[in-house]
Amino acid sequence: MNLKDCLNKLAEIKDQLDLLEEQIAEKVRDEESNEKARMSRERREIDRKLAQLELKNARERIRQYHVS
Repeated sequence: MNLKDCLNKLAEIKDQLDLLEEQIAEKVRDEESNEKARMSRERREIDRKLAQLELKNARERIRQYHVS
């Protein structure tokens, strides 16, 4: 293999590494986005359950107020 062939092969390898690096970065961004979406869904679910509990407690206080 002569010098020109070696340089061409190195350029080809660099292009492949650049493409792989971009693919990895995109995958990481996608995973981070999916994780943020999952956490957001969990946070909404927790907020909903908390609101239901607060509503239940408020109804109980009203019921106790009417009884006394």
